[in-house]
Parts: sequence; C-alpha cells; structure tokens
Amino acid sequence: MKVKKSIFEIFLDIILILLSILVIYWLIELIFGGSPTLSEFMLGLVLILATLFIKLNREVGETKIEMKHISKGVKEGFNKIKEDITKTKEDINNINNNLELIKSKLKIKQSE
Repeated sequence: MKVKKSIFEIFLDIILILLSILVIYWLIELIFGGSPTLSEFMLGLVLILATLFIKLNREVGETKIEMKHISKGVKEGFNKIKEDITKTKEDINNINNNLELIKSKLKIKQSE
C-alpha cells in the first residue's frame, strides 16, 4: 500500500540528498588535496546523520500511531466476537426451550 508523502518528508529527503552530494563532493576534494577542511567534512556527516535520525524518528512515530489503531481495531473485533458468541448461546438456549415446549405439547418422551 503506497502512502502519499507529506511535505515535511519530501523536505527531509531533499535535504538528505543535497547533504549527501555535498559530503561526497567534499570527500573527493579531500582525497585529491582540495579546499574543505576535515571539520567541514565531519560537520556534513553529522548533518546527514541528524537528518537521518529525524527521518527515522518520524517514521517510528507514525508506525506507533498505526499500531495503536490496529490494536484498537483488534480489541473491538474480539469484543464483537464475544458478543456474537453470547448471542449465539442465548439463541441456542431459546431453541432448546422451544424444542422442549414442542416436545411437551406433542407428548414426546425423550429416550435416555
């Protein structure tokens, strides 16, 4: 089931992609003796990890919310089954009572 992404998720994806490109570019420059310092490179890595953390934290939160809804639905389903079983037992008791009444009216003896 595909769910539409929110604007915030799209924003996080764009930031993640741009930071990744920037860090890869800085890494290539560092390898070949370019201009970014090691601290700038590390800052880029930290920003990528922070963005990933925010994105994962949001996804875990959404999953927890979905699990609460699923749990609530399961509980309601079991309560409905319990009500149906109770109603079925009442129906069977009514049928037995009606059958006993019919037997007594027709004077049919139950064999043991």
